[in-house]
Amino acid sequence: MNHQRLSKLGEEIIDHRYKGIPLGAEVRLADLGKEGWNVARGDLALPITTLRADALEHNITAMAAYCARNNVLLAPHGKTTMAPQLFQRQFDAGAWGITAATPSQAAIMRDFGAPRILLANELVDAAALRWVAHQLETDPSFEFFCLVDDPASVVLMDNALDGTIGARKLQVLLEAGIKGGRSGVRSDDQALAVARAVAASSHLALAGVETYEGPAAGGADGRDLTGIDALLDWVRRLVVSLAQRELFDTPTITVTAGGSAYFDRVVAKLSGWSEVVAPVQLVLRSGCYISHDAGKYHALSPLDGRRGADEPLFLQDALQAWAMVLSRPEPGLAILGTGKRDIPYDVEPPMPLRAYRRDGSVVELRQLSKIGKVMDQHAFMTLDPEVALAPGDIVTLGLSHPCTAFDKIRLLPIIDQDHNVVDGLLTAF
Repeated sequence: MNHQRLSKLGEEIIDHRYKGIPLGAEVRLADLGKEGWNVARGDLALPITTLRADALEHNITAMAAYCARNNVLLAPHGKTTMAPQLFQRQFDAGAWGITAATPSQAAIMRDFGAPRILLANELVDAAALRWVAHQLETDPSFEFFCLVDDPASVVLMDNALDGTIGARKLQVLLEAGIKGGRSGVRSDDQALAVARAVAASSHLALAGVETYEGPAAGGADGRDLTGIDALLDWVRRLVVSLAQRELFDTPTITVTAGGSAYFDRVVAKLSGWSEVVAPVQLVLRSGCYISHDAGKYHALSPLDGRRGADEPLFLQDALQAWAMVLSRPEPGLAILGTGKRDIPYDVEPPMPLRAYRRDGSVVELRQLSKIGKVMDQHAFMTLDPEVALAPGDIVTLGLSHPCTAFDKIRLLPIIDQDHNVVDGLLTAF
């Protein structure tokens, strides 16, 4: 990573243009932790989303240990946070690369010096392909991967790279998908046709096979793993078949999958490749682990809700949203000053955790309240009429789905166990 570019972030002036900063305050990002602000005390301008420093560090360490123990590589999905400061911490912990979903995300990662980027998507934009070619030509140490799933797209990519890329070929991964899912080939015949098209191209090299197993989960709660295992078994057969036909064009075959909910199945199904002569590297792309959450991934992660009794590693929820009680218009109803513009609501509504009252007392809310409706800037919290909450009290909320939490805020204060602001990070969505 580019440490000089990262250090410049610390010089950025943080003021009221950033959610959470007290009105009238102006401070360098690097000095954020020196202001003595405490979010539970009401020092910040709410609403705001914060990260717990201890949980953040714990999760980075836990995932690195999981990968090391299972002899797999990690290219965390950067779209989760789009926070270069966190990218650096992931690389420092041993990440093999960083994953992007769009060319623009890849450009931001590269701007901060990411040495290896995996674009987990098809790349058919001619201008973006030329940008990638330029990056590869100007930095021989830089590595880039993207996906292919159609012979016509292979031809389009090859033509776009004519005259822009030298001896180095663009490494591509064959994407395997499921019927009704997103992109990706759906059959052995389609896979073979794409692989042969890459072999016939001038500027592309087939480097491996990719899939995303999440859409294959079954059951109302996503715990039926039959479809996931079937997809991963097919990926394994594809790798063996393509290797036997000598269609891979790189010394090492890259096999990659693993979102944030089922990476244990990826490790179980796609490790150990005695049936393939060439070396195979397995790359997980889990991204949400770094913050974890109190909802979807709390329930489904193999290091939390699906964690086995013999698994010593675990993840902690680092995300918290904070909102002020604006009104108590009816018994059993509190209106909070936060909404769709501030907090994720795509998977499930936020979960009230506790309230910090103006008199300094704390009220536990987990069993006594819930968010029933979320509007642009308001959340409707129903609660036991006996719970004493008043306008001005501060409620902290557990969140579900980090990918739609980080993208709503440019600055996330990092807090300690006593809710003091000790640092901050900037996102680059």
